Amino acid sequence: MASAHLLAIFGAETARPPKGLETDEAVQHHHTASLDPKEQDLQEASAKDILTKAYEASKPTTRHLKHPGKGCGFSYESSPFCSYAAREGVHVMMAGEVAKWPGVDSVAVSHNAFLRNEAPPEENDAHWLLDFYRTFTTAEGPADLSDGEEVMSKALECLAAIQGSFAFVIYDSVRHRVLAARDRDGTIPLYWGATEIGQLMFGTAIGDLAACNPTAVAFPAGCLFTSEQALAAYNPGERGWVIAGDEVPGDLLSFVAAEDAAHFRGVKAIPRITSKGQVCGAVYKVSSTADMSKPMN
Repeated sequence: MASAHLLAIFGAETARPPKGLETDEAVQHHHTASLDPKEQDLQEASAKDILTKAYEASKPTTRHLKHPGKGCGFSYESSPFCSYAAREGVHVMMAGEVAKWPGVDSVAVSHNAFLRNEAPPEENDAHWLLDFYRTFTTAEGPADLSDGEEVMSKALECLAAIQGSFAFVIYDSVRHRVLAARDRDGTIPLYWGATEIGQLMFGTAIGDLAACNPTAVAFPAGCLFTSEQALAAYNPGERGWVIAGDEVPGDLLSFVAAEDAAHFRGVKAIPRITSKGQVCGAVYKVSSTADMSKPMN
């Protein structure tokens, strides 16, 4: 699909890849609840360098860069098939075209607004996605992080109901959460990988992910990735504080229905083998069997 170019990079403090996507060295040395200042500077400089190179390689007038900090950044191309939205610390990048969100026929709603000579209810699909995300999260901030499993269950249910093609990345800086998903048919290309210093990357053009080691691979169709920073304790307010909990790898979940129509399918990791017979990371795909721990509501 033309003009659906996006790139996202997340620092090691923000997101953890699933097991197998990154090197053992990155796992051992770069994933901690809090990096030292030198490592933080390295991650920030690396993110800016990677994004700038991708931007300079294209230079379209519709390309934009965002640097929210903590080794994170985005590059996206504004077009009818690629859009960006942000609100209250939540950043959304969306590639594709969705006709119906759960409970909302966005095409019909926009068409009716056009007939009434009114502005559409939302500017683009990224804004629809932002509204969609907020339907299964609360506005209470990090205090609701204990409900992460319930949030993901609702997300899978909603993703399964979407009609359209999509690949998206969501960064919720308030809840320290990263989400990424690709439609079940894999219509929109999406690749992912991890750099040698533990940064997680997503992009619709594999050439933008050249910094990944092992090399970037296709993000599995029909799956949702989620990485959320565990919190041991939280105190709200302007002078609030956070105590980070143990770091755990991100999770990859399928929203493709199993044959029993009562559960979602599982996701399996397939080892990547080099020409020398050495294991070098993994690729992921939706399993043919049900994940009994993921019932469909």
